[in-house]
Amino acid sequence: MWYEILPGVAIMAACLSVPGLATVFVQRWSSDGKEKRVARYPYQWALIQRDKRLSGGSKHYEPKAGAGGGARPAPSRLGAAKGAPEGSAFVPKVRGRARCRGGCHLVGFFSRVWITYTEAAMLWRICTAVETMDKEKEDAALDETVEMIVANVIRGATEQFIALQKKEKEAEYVAKNIQWTTCKDFTVERGRQQIEEYISTWEFHESWLHWSEFLCEEELTYSKMYHYRVLWSIPTRRKPIPQATASVYFIIEISKIKPATFPVEVFFFLESSRLIFRPEQCRFREKWLKDIIINKLSLKQCLAFK
Repeated sequence: MWYEILPGVAIMAACLSVPGLATVFVQRWSSDGKEKRVARYPYQWALIQRDKRLSGGSKHYEPKAGAGGGARPAPSRLGAAKGAPEGSAFVPKVRGRARCRGGCHLVGFFSRVWITYTEAAMLWRICTAVETMDKEKEDAALDETVEMIVANVIRGATEQFIALQKKEKEAEYVAKNIQWTTCKDFTVERGRQQIEEYISTWEFHESWLHWSEFLCEEELTYSKMYHYRVLWSIPTRRKPIPQATASVYFIIEISKIKPATFPVEVFFFLESSRLIFRPEQCRFREKWLKDIIINKLSLKQCLAFK
């Protein structure tokens, strides 16, 4: 989020304010508590030179009057011989702090240099860290994209390979069928037994249970049709009464115009489907029954019974 940059902004602001504040305190420490004077214009420079002349020394911040109010002689750059009188012109009174002013200025200069270097190093580290984070994010995003592409390619190739294998198996598969009874030998019970015999050729899991029954007889002009139903379900120990079932309807047609020695014609179709199958032309799939049960359970969950 946007507020995550606030700590970084605070650190950068603190680092940028250090040189200015440090310069003020170093200047006061090295100049006897005097503020720093800056000459940006010729008039200001003339004032600094005037103060130097009035102080009698090379520093504009040195006061001319002594502790007792009297004038102090200008400090000489020449050293005096040992044993000279204290009030001699060759032996100026030098205070302890004045002796280290040159060193204080040198310390102040190196302090500014160090502060500037530290600030530059910190900014460089921050920029380097930001660049490194951006590069790591880009590398991570690139790796994720590459992994996704490779995974999609492998998945697609696997699915294509499995589909080709299924097609080859289906091409080699021969639909299983039985020898159906003739028209003259047909009975209702015989038709139900042959439906059970044909179902035994299907490929399905052993947990499926089914039950067949005769429904009705339909008289047509040129044929007679017998309707059967096979009810499928998967009961369990916890739920012996299944919540949903799937039905497969069989139709056995006996022709009135064909010879009685001809076998009966058989058709079947699934519940909620208009597609009609012939035993000798199709391969039964267990998935058809699962889809019917799943759809019924989904519909049951959507409907609220009161």
